[in-house]
Amino acid sequence: MNPTMSRRQIAGMVALFAGFWVAPPAVAQVEGQAAAVSQTAPGAARFWFYRVFFPEDSGGMPLVSVNGAPIGYALAGTSFYRDIPAGYYHLTVASEGLDLYQSQQVAVAPGQEVYVKIASLPSWQDSARGRQRDGTYYVMLVSPRLASLEMPVTRYASGY
Repeated sequence: MNPTMSRRQIAGMVALFAGFWVAPPAVAQVEGQAAAVSQTAPGAARFWFYRVFFPEDSGGMPLVSVNGAPIGYALAGTSFYRDIPAGYYHLTVASEGLDLYQSQQVAVAPGQEVYVKIASLPSWQDSARGRQRDGTYYVMLVSPRLASLEMPVTRYASGY
């Protein structure tokens, strides 16, 4: 340690390095923050969309749509929600490759929470440009239990 460093400089460095050990918020914290800002409207259901980051994933930001209307982008490592009136919906995600099970149909009741994982298979369709991979994406309806395990590794974003 440099003997000329003051206690204030040392305290500043400790505070700086302590910031690196701050854990990301848990799902309950994220949901609590979102609920505090915006309560679900009467007659609406809340759709949580998330995409888990993994190193081999494509860098794409596919557009997520509900009944053909764009509602946000699924960036790897993020989650967002939308409150949508109860009803029957067709969920899709833009994709370079075409495969089975890339969309889902879901009926929701007022007050229901639906967890939607946007999954990526970057190796399904390799790009002609070499190492860059085009994203092939899937919409997966997941249980609240699975979402509670996976969403803490994402950060909350607006989806836009």
